[in-house]
Order: sequence, then structure tokens, then C-alpha cells
Amino acid sequence: MILEQVLEEVAYARPGFSLVAFKEAALPNYLLTSRLLTLDKKSLGPIEEACLGAVSAGLGDPEDISAFLGLPRIVLNSVLAGLNTTECINYSRPTESANAVVSLTVKGRTTLTTLKEVVPQESVVKFVFDPYERKIRFISTSSLFKPREIKEHGWYEVPLCGAKRPEVEDIPLADIDKVLQKIPRRDEGTRELLAVRRIERREMHFLPCIMLFYRSLSSEDVQVAFYLDDGFSLGHENAFRELGGPELAGANHALATPELPPLDDLIKGVSEKQKLEELLSLEYEVSSQANAGEDIEVGDVPKQERPDKSGEPQPEAAIARLRAMTQRCIRMHEHPGLLRKALTVTKKKLLIVAPWITHYVIDNMFISSLEALLRNGVDVSIGYGLADEEGARGADKAKQKPAITSQAERSLTAIKERFDNFTLVFLGNTHRKLLVSDDKFAVVTRQCRHVIC
Repeated sequence: MILEQVLEEVAYARPGFSLVAFKEAALPNYLLTSRLLTLDKKSLGPIEEACLGAVSAGLGDPEDISAFLGLPRIVLNSVLAGLNTTECINYSRPTESANAVVSLTVKGRTTLTTLKEVVPQESVVKFVFDPYERKIRFISTSSLFKPREIKEHGWYEVPLCGAKRPEVEDIPLADIDKVLQKIPRRDEGTRELLAVRRIERREMHFLPCIMLFYRSLSSEDVQVAFYLDDGFSLGHENAFRELGGPELAGANHALATPELPPLDDLIKGVSEKQKLEELLSLEYEVSSQANAGEDIEVGDVPKQERPDKSGEPQPEAAIARLRAMTQRCIRMHEHPGLLRKALTVTKKKLLIVAPWITHYVIDNMFISSLEALLRNGVDVSIGYGLADEEGARGADKAKQKPAITSQAERSLTAIKERFDNFTLVFLGNTHRKLLVSDDKFAVVTRQCRHVIC
């Protein structure tokens, strides 16, 4: 499951809704170790079949059976003991002085007819239980992750929302029977489930997913969806909503008003030539004032503003139009592509700031691209920092992850020792994400995400 491809697919998957946020997340699942009572039907062995056939023919004395089959008595005694245990024969001695008598039971006659032996058996079976949909998931346990691995990846742990842990009565027997039939056997026998004796162990494991936040374009409706390897999971979405999960997962932040205005409306109908002329004009005015020694802060309005039709200067409108031509809001799924672009097109300086760094981002492709930039003389600075906050446990599991994983730190430190034009700095506790590539573009994100071109 490639994140960038998934986000491209789901960005416009819901008509009337806009994808406003996503989280790389993990759905909790229980790995249950259960003790089951089953009836195993397996093929009857040739020696057992011969013994039952001899008894059925009228031989009841063990000595006669031994002589007829040509088996040593010690071997025959072991076979008769097994058949007696499975209730296929009655092995009795009327008196101490009398010889033992062997006779067939009803079950023994059935076994001899079908050549199948039915044996009660206790089995220990592991399977995955979904606490949201309250059913067994037929997935390999190798696709699940442990809590420690979730923290290392920096994935968001989807809250259980009060979903109770599974008990014996919560597990459908039909689903367990399907699990039994999927377990490979050494023989061609079959297995029939009688009962679940008990659940011996419950282990919390996690299934990776992408948590998607959609906001309605016409109302304040917010939808939280889950994307798994096989696509959208409507079952998880419905169950999560019924349990009140969207509020616990912070879905209300999707209703927050963006910091930037709808920029496209400000330059509607303006041709590319007019945009260029206005940009050059504003740039000239700002640079003229700077050369005159005036302190102009970012966002200040040039004083020599061209008047509007009413004859009065309109600095706010001009700055808004300038932003409209140089800034745009970006969607969540565009971030990976912008990072990849910065790692390939930067010529002089590259700045990256993030709360945390993991070795899943600092992969071989990232390292090779970074080294190529450094060899070409590009100055690269990476800052990071995420301090642990009191009370973070239980409030937001994502806050418990380290600021940088050990593997990522080793990789970046090794590069820092080799290149003087590479800087790696711990900034403390930052929640901002910055990406600046020369004077080509910059990505600034916190509550609002936009690109400055």
C-alpha cells in the first residue's frame, strides 16, 4: 500500500466531500489463543482395521486375534487398548480366571463400515478478532504489528471507543469452524467443532490502515473513513461512527476555518500577462522602499500603492492579489510529491522542519537523493523536535513516538560527518512542518497547509 498512490485515489472518491486530512494509523485487533473441543475424523489405520475386521468375524479371544493376524501379543495389546479408548470395542474379563473377551460396539461397527475413526480432541488455535465489527478476520497474523512497532512507525493508534474485549460468547462458532477448516492437516481427515472451552490469551495487535477525514462541501458533516489493503472498509467506518469514534479521533479539526481565503476568487479573470505585470510592479515598489532604508516587515503594505477606480489606495486588496498569485492551498496527498520534488530540483538551499523523523521516511531513496544534493554543493538543513507531554498517554498515542528513531538518526549522523554543508538540528518541541526549496517554493503547514511559489 503506497501512501501517495492511495491519497491520489481517495482524494476525490466521495462526491460532495473534500479530503481535508489523513493519518497513517493502525486498527487494534485481538490475537486470541483459544482452546477448542473438536471431533477429528481421520482414516482408520490398517492394523486397527484388521483388528476390527477380525472381531467382526467372530474372533473374541485376544490369543485367537493375535494368531489370526500374525501380530505379537505386545503389539496387539497396544492396538486393542487404543480401540477400547475410542470406544470402538469392549474389552472385558468376566472373572479373574477367565480369558479376556473382545466385542464390537455400535461405534466400532460404524467405524469399520466408513473406515473413519472419530476421536474427540482438544486443540489450541490462534485467530484474529476485530473488536469493531465483532467478528473474526481471516488474515495472516504476519500482517499484524505489535504496539512497539506501531510506536516506531509513528502511526496513530485508532481508539477502541469503549469496545469491550472479546469473550467466548462473542465469537460466532461458524467463523471459528471456518478457521479450523483452513488449518492444514497431515492427513485427509476432517474436523468438526463442538465448543470453545475458553480463551487462554488475548494479545493486542494492530492492522495498518490510512485514516481519512472528509468534510462536506455544503454542510458541517464530517466523515472518517478507513482504507485498508483491499480498499475502503465501510464496516469499520460505520462501527467507528456508532461508537463515537470521530470525536475521539479529533474529527472536529476538519471543520476549522482555513487561515487562507479562497485565493482563486481574487484573481478570477486575470490573464497570465496581467499577473506578471502586477507581480513586477509590486516587487519594484517593495525593493524601492527597502533601498530607501525603510523597514518593511513581511506582510507590510507598500506605501506607493496604485489607487483603485475610486482613487484611494487599496493595499490590502493588492497584497491579497499578490498572495493569490504566489500562494495556493494544497491537499494532503500532495505533500509526498512536493518533498520528492524538493529533493530533486533544489540547486542552492533546502530546509526541512518536522516534529519527528522516522527511518521509514529516511529510506534508501531519501538518502541517495540527499547525498546527490550535498555532492552538488546544496546546503541542506533538517530540524526536528517533539517533546513528550504530560498526560499524552491515553490522550493521543501518536504523541508518544520519539522525535527521531535510532536508525534514522544513525543514517543522518553518518551523512553529517561526511558533508560540511549538511546540518541536523534538534529544535525542541515543534509542531510545524516546513519545506523550503531555494526561492522556488515553500510549504508551510500546521493547521492550514499552503504552498508559496
